[in-house]
Amino acid sequence: MDKSALDISFGVSGAEAGRGENDVTPQLWYDLILRRCGLAFRNAQLSGVMNVVREQAKARGFSIEVYYQMLSKPGEHASEWEALVERLINHETSFFRHPPSFDALQRHILPDLRDARLRGGKLNLWSAGCSTGQEAYSLAMVAMDDEALKGDFTVWGTDISRYAIEVARRGRYGRRAVASVRPEDQRFLRPLNAVTPEYDITDELRQRTRFMVANLVANDNFSVSYDVIFCHNVLIYFSPVAVTHAVAFLASRLALGGYLLLGPGEAPNERPLGLVPVTVNGVRAFQRRSARSTEVRA
Repeated sequence: MDKSALDISFGVSGAEAGRGENDVTPQLWYDLILRRCGLAFRNAQLSGVMNVVREQAKARGFSIEVYYQMLSKPGEHASEWEALVERLINHETSFFRHPPSFDALQRHILPDLRDARLRGGKLNLWSAGCSTGQEAYSLAMVAMDDEALKGDFTVWGTDISRYAIEVARRGRYGRRAVASVRPEDQRFLRPLNAVTPEYDITDELRQRTRFMVANLVANDNFSVSYDVIFCHNVLIYFSPVAVTHAVAFLASRLALGGYLLLGPGEAPNERPLGLVPVTVNGVRAFQRRSARSTEVRA
C-alpha cells in the first residue's frame, strides 16, 4: 500500500508523515493514553502495554507510526481507539467488593438520605467505573433491602469499556462470580437452568439499573445529580493529575447532602471543591453540604 495514501487518509501532516517508527517512542504512546483516558502504568507494565499496541497495529495492517497518527487525532477513529483501550484496561471486579463501604451505605448513608429527601423524590446512585456491573447491582441490592425506601431509586453504572457495559446490561454471571453475593440478596439471582451454572439478575433489580459508556477523564455529558457515588478501584490506575481531575468531576455531579465514596487508598491530594470529609461507620467519604447552582434530578 502506498504510504502517501495513508498520510492523506488519516490527515497526517508533512512533519508527522516524516516521523519514522523509531521516532514514535513508547513515551509518546504512554502520553497519548494518559491524555485521552487518564490511565497510568507502572514500570513493570510498560513492556506489556507496547506489546498490546504492536499486536493491535499489526492486526490492523499498520505500522506503529501510522497507527499512532490515526489514534492521536481526537474525534477520529473512535472505534479503533475503543478496541485498543479494551485490551489495556482491567475488568476485574466482584459483588460487594470492599464490604465496609456497602455496610456504611446500608446502615447510615441510605437512612440519612431517605429521611432528608423531598416527598416523592427518588434517590440516584452511581457506580463510576462499574466494569461488568457487579458493583452497580450490589448498590441496587442494598437499596432494595431498605424497605422504607420502597424501591424509589435508580442505580447508574458507567465504564469506559463498551464490552464491560454490554456484560453489565446482560446481567448474567457464573457461579464463581455470584459467590460473594450476601445470603439475604440471593433472591435477586435467578438460576438460568439446571445444566448451566449461570445466574441472571432478576427483572425486579434490572428495572432499577441503567448502564452506559462514559469516560471520567473526558467529563462525558452528565446531566443528573447523584445522591451516592461509588468510585472504587478505578483511580488506582490513574495518574495523580487524572485523579484530581476525575474526583473534581465526580464532586460536581454530587447532589446536596450526597456522599462520594472512594476505594481505600484512593483519596485525592486535594479536597474536592464544596465537599466535606466525613467518616461513616469507619469508612472515609466526602459529603456535599452546600448547594450547587444547578441540580437536575432524573
